[in-house]
Amino acid sequence: MPHVKPLTIADAPAKSQPILKAIEEKFGKSMNIFSTAAYQPDVLGGMTQINDGIRNDLPDKFRELAYFKSSQINQCDYCSHYHKQAAVKVGITAAQLEAIESYQSSDAFDDQEKAVLSYAEQLTRQARVDTATVTKLKEFFNDKQLVSLAGAVALANFTNRFNHGLDIQLP
Repeated sequence: MPHVKPLTIADAPAKSQPILKAIEEKFGKSMNIFSTAAYQPDVLGGMTQINDGIRNDLPDKFRELAYFKSSQINQCDYCSHYHKQAAVKVGITAAQLEAIESYQSSDAFDDQEKAVLSYAEQLTRQARVDTATVTKLKEFFNDKQLVSLAGAVALANFTNRFNHGLDIQLP
């Protein structure tokens, strides 16, 4: 049972209502994480702004690999559920999703994907990343994309903890 009941659009603060409406239009439904964050319109707005920002420069496949890996490490069933679906939509295969825990030794991932997964894993587990991992990433990504990747991993860790802290449930 969630610690805080998700709000309907009608019950949300006026400043949250247009954001919730936009989320419903974008995803075709309300999502409990956003309906719960709606109690604090600035938190809700910040979450959605970061989410929109990380979609600008980093190809979807890499963003979803990083987000799913972080959510898997943090055992966030809520985020893993939604980002597994998103990963499939952007071309990540079932074989890759099954092999994500052993990505380093898996043939399901290329070097670029392994670099993304290594970055997400290190940043999630240690809150820092070693130089060798960043050097490898820079073979594939420019600085703007690296910032977006860091934002994706940071957002995953934020939403994982937000969900755990409030016991947000899947619908």
